[in-house]
Amino acid sequence: MIFKRLAGTFTAAAIASGGFVALGTAATPAHAETVCAYKVRNVPSGNYLNVRRKPKKTSKVVDQIDPRYAVLGQCKLATANWRAVQGHKTITTGYVHKRYLKKVLKITR
Repeated sequence: MIFKRLAGTFTAAAIASGGFVALGTAATPAHAETVCAYKVRNVPSGNYLNVRRKPKKTSKVVDQIDPRYAVLGQCKLATANWRAVQGHKTITTGYVHKRYLKKVLKITR
């Protein structure tokens, strides 16, 4: 969980500064997990992106993401239009509609 927090912060800083991030490993284990970093988009300034408990619009909001920061989540869609992501405040896994996320980095760990 600490890795997710650090990677999110590191990625957010790189995105905010307009820099590039290079991550490398000598070898990738067979059980490697791939996660993606996303930049929040289509959220007006001063608002937050809601993270929902289930992948539907009427589901309970479990967290909110500040659009100035990046968020980590699954690279593949959880359903036709929703991605599973890690929230910021509660570090809860929830769902965000794909129209609000833009993939900026793929991380294999």
